[in-house]
Amino acid sequence: MRHWVLLGVALGLACQPSAADHEELGDRAYAAGAYRDALAEYQLGLKAHPGSADLNAKAGAAALHVGEYATAVDAYVLLGQRDGSRGGEAADGLERVARAALGANDRTDAARGLAGLRAIAPTRPLGRYTRLAALDAADRGDTAGAMALLPGAVAAAADARMADSLLFVYGMAAVRARDCATAVPAFEGVIRRQREPAVADRAREGLGLCSLVEGQRLLEKGKPSEAEDWFRRATAPGSPADVVRGAFLGLGDVKLAQGDVAAALESYQQALAGGTPGDTITQRAQEKINALGKADAPSPQNQP
Repeated sequence: MRHWVLLGVALGLACQPSAADHEELGDRAYAAGAYRDALAEYQLGLKAHPGSADLNAKAGAAALHVGEYATAVDAYVLLGQRDGSRGGEAADGLERVARAALGANDRTDAARGLAGLRAIAPTRPLGRYTRLAALDAADRGDTAGAMALLPGAVAAAADARMADSLLFVYGMAAVRARDCATAVPAFEGVIRRQREPAVADRAREGLGLCSLVEGQRLLEKGKPSEAEDWFRRATAPGSPADVVRGAFLGLGDVKLAQGDVAAALESYQQALAGGTPGDTITQRAQEKINALGKADAPSPQNQP
């Protein structure tokens, strides 16, 4: 009895379509223009043989035909990863996905396609897609990717206003990387040209933020005199209120490091202005003021 059961199982498994069968069925459907059916067959084939570069290439092409852009991106990325000799083919496919997704006003999948393209072929020029890839990298918090792509996007911008908008994004990416040597000239260029008032205002905010970051960095390195210049720049008109308050907090620390307690107290008091009870800057400023007050108080043995 057991022999017949095992024989039945073996026969049943033998009747199951193989990856090659699914690929053949997919090829027939693709040739007939039944792209969705072809995609389904290729995907079944990939379940049986996940490492097949041919099936990934065919699945990517079929998915592209039916507007399944995310599926196409995944297939082409796997193609490039699993067969280095077909990296160019995978890159071509990903560029076609990005172009088709943009044509369908699908910015998300277009960006995914470009991200895949950069992963598979990092040295391949993105041409007119550079701006989208750069902004997508910035949106995703990929600071290194954004900073690598944005200069090219600025250079290829269609007009001066777009160039300044991208330059502002570049400056903000540099702030996130704590690279104020890069961010400051970017913001200053936007402010100086005044091509787009709204962007110039945001650049002033960015410049204030970067000045605060740089002041804090220098203070942490034990360079209070250099830090002071940056903190004062952070208090310039156009800086966000919390940046200004943070800068005054930093100036208080600078003055305290220089031994000027009265000036430190004055700066800490300015850091309190415009704050709300319990916010971080208010708490830190109040703690520093209280600590200085205790330091100034006479010790018990000196009291009459």
